[in-house]
Amino acid sequence: FLEEILHLEGKGSLRNAPCSGCGDLSPNYRCEDCFGVNLQCSSCIKTAHQLHPLHRLQKWNGMFFERITLKALGLRIQLGHAPGQVCPKPRRAFNDDFVVMDSHAIHEVSLDFCGCSNAVAHVQQLLRISWFPSTTANPKTAATFCLLEEFHILSFESKVSACEFYNALMQRTNNTGLAPVKVSKHVDQHARNKANAITKSRYECFI
Repeated sequence: FLEEILHLEGKGSLRNAPCSGCGDLSPNYRCEDCFGVNLQCSSCIKTAHQLHPLHRLQKWNGMFFERITLKALGLRIQLGHAPGQVCPKPRRAFNDDFVVMDSHAIHEVSLDFCGCSNAVAHVQQLLRISWFPSTTANPKTAATFCLLEEFHILSFESKVSACEFYNALMQRTNNTGLAPVKVSKHVDQHARNKANAITKSRYECFI
């Protein structure tokens, strides 16, 4: 078991393998969340993740695999349109700096809201892809519905607090503590509000 686990830390048998997408001879990227451990070039792995913008990627730096974001590879998430469609009037998130909290990590993403004449509010655009914004004005952070459901269940089954859950998510994102995880200042308030709501619902069920 240990040998196979260590095998995954490097390129292993794929050190001379071409890109699984285009056949490029120097693929250096892989996804932690996709099935399998195929290596791809930057272009192919970005294209393959148009519908999976919250997957975690790694890049081979010559000695080991290091984390890299889809944002760094140039992937932009477009709201208000079907996947693959181009918005004629995209509006970038405030300062082009958006953070999404998912059940396996906290992600920095490049996000474009729809700016068409019939576009709904930014908050609605986020909710329509199952992302819960941390604020209603110029949202810069959101949590996926999946994450909120996970916290909701764990809070009942294991009594985990919002702070403990958030800290665990921070550790899953970066367990070394060497790179600070960027989140909005509204997240802590959102977590407290969520915790208060859960406490209130528990009390109402009790009485």
